[in-house]
Amino acid sequence: MALIALPCPGKPVIPPLTLAYVAALLEQRRHIVRIYDLALDPQTPAATALQPLRSFRPQMVVVAGEHGAQIDLVAEALHVDQGCRVLPIQMSRGGLDAANACSAVLEYVSRLPGEEGRGEPVRLPLATGDLPFPARHLLSLEGYSLRAVGGELQTTLVVAGLDHSGDQVVMREPSQITAELRSVSQEFGLRHYQIADVPVTLDRPWLQELATRLHDAGLGIGWEATADADHLDEPLLAQMARSGCESLAFHLDAASVFESTAARAQLVTVVAQAREHGIFVRAHVKLEPPYESVPALVDVAATFGLDDVRFDVAQADAVSIGADDRQLKAIARQIYDAGRDRQRFINRFGPALGNLIWKLRGPRPPHTPGFDDDGVTV
Repeated sequence: MALIALPCPGKPVIPPLTLAYVAALLEQRRHIVRIYDLALDPQTPAATALQPLRSFRPQMVVVAGEHGAQIDLVAEALHVDQGCRVLPIQMSRGGLDAANACSAVLEYVSRLPGEEGRGEPVRLPLATGDLPFPARHLLSLEGYSLRAVGGELQTTLVVAGLDHSGDQVVMREPSQITAELRSVSQEFGLRHYQIADVPVTLDRPWLQELATRLHDAGLGIGWEATADADHLDEPLLAQMARSGCESLAFHLDAASVFESTAARAQLVTVVAQAREHGIFVRAHVKLEPPYESVPALVDVAATFGLDDVRFDVAQADAVSIGADDRQLKAIARQIYDAGRDRQRFINRFGPALGNLIWKLRGPRPPHTPGFDDDGVTV
């Protein structure tokens, strides 16, 4: 069985854990399985990247991706070239829809000739809690550019799944997640994990139980996740830090967050509390038209005390008004860097004196010899 993950341009390349779950179930049925992730080398034409299939000669090929037209195109080409059964499915790389994808593949496979008696009977459709640990040994984990805050190799972790309808998010049992982390850490030596697809603050009691179990397990691992600042407070952040949380990411909508004084104050407080517990904090700021307001919004973002910020501009939105999304991102970065530089002086010397020193100092290249991080003579 060959499982092919198609690239998704414009999105970060993460391991296709959905297919790793499918592979684990197929291996339980005593199939030989390989995963081909075309996103690892997106510049290579699909025909060239799939040459290894000629020697592997799979009985069946699963083609999975996020865009239906792309999936159908590759599936048709494979059917003509390989002459084997091809099953096209849509999937998310992070594994949120793993149970539904596994159900679709197993239902198809069960109808193939010679499948009777392979493995234990499976009741379909599958739920997220029914899945085995994903077959990470079939993925080239070191080939993905995932790195933790300190630069160490990192991989993704699934903590939730969609129900059969595909509308409701169901959190995995914390005990199951802890067992998987223990297994992966021992087998692969990986110590850093990224929680994809859902914010961990979606269910506070679940998050508290997960943090407790991870702390008690003493696995010595670190993890990062997205979160909603409105659902965080100092006691919860302290508990998360003790369980290994090393980084949090906030997805901010400029229109809703930056125009609310209360939301800004809450975010500043949460960022400061997280940093006190040694948690790295970054933000993804979504910029939308009208772009004339970008300088003011970005300048406000520089006062949040974030460790890192990334600006997201929808290419379609920018093109609709004749703008360049890459240029908008570059301008936003320049404004943010200048604003953050000024904020350091204000934090150190007060609003009046700090702002005056910043203006008198003028632009300065980073890491100037003889100056500290604030540009003040050492």
